[in-house]
Amino acid sequence: MIKKVGMLIVMETDIAKAVEFYQKLGLKLVFHLKDKWAEMRLGDIKFGLCPASTTQEGHTCIVLEVEDMDGTFKALQEKGIEFLNEPIEATHGIMVSFKDPSGNILDLYQPTPEKVADLVKQTAQKGESDKCCGSKQDCCKTGVA
Repeated sequence: MIKKVGMLIVMETDIAKAVEFYQKLGLKLVFHLKDKWAEMRLGDIKFGLCPASTTQEGHTCIVLEVEDMDGTFKALQEKGIEFLNEPIEATHGIMVSFKDPSGNILDLYQPTPEKVADLVKQTAQKGESDKCCGSKQDCCKTGVA
């Protein structure tokens, strides 16, 4: 069902400042859409930096990657996992949110790399990317496409 931790996402009020901060910590910038999304890497771990309108929105999200969203969603529902929403399809993939027993929000995610390649190409043509290397995300807000 779940293949791996796909990404850790941190909500940020200023993506550019967050990129600088995480670079100081030694994370490598992989992809940056100005004011929309940045993806960084530390070893095999991906960090997504996603815009938040206020610091009160700030939180960290664990994204668990799956190969088959529909099958995994149904199987977990049968096991009693209560989801916050139905799976939502965005450019970067299909996502659905749920809470653990303590109320921590987790996301299941099935990437759609073919759609991302199109987004990256379109963004680069518009001159909106600061650095574009082929991310699997353009923006993620927990449970929102």
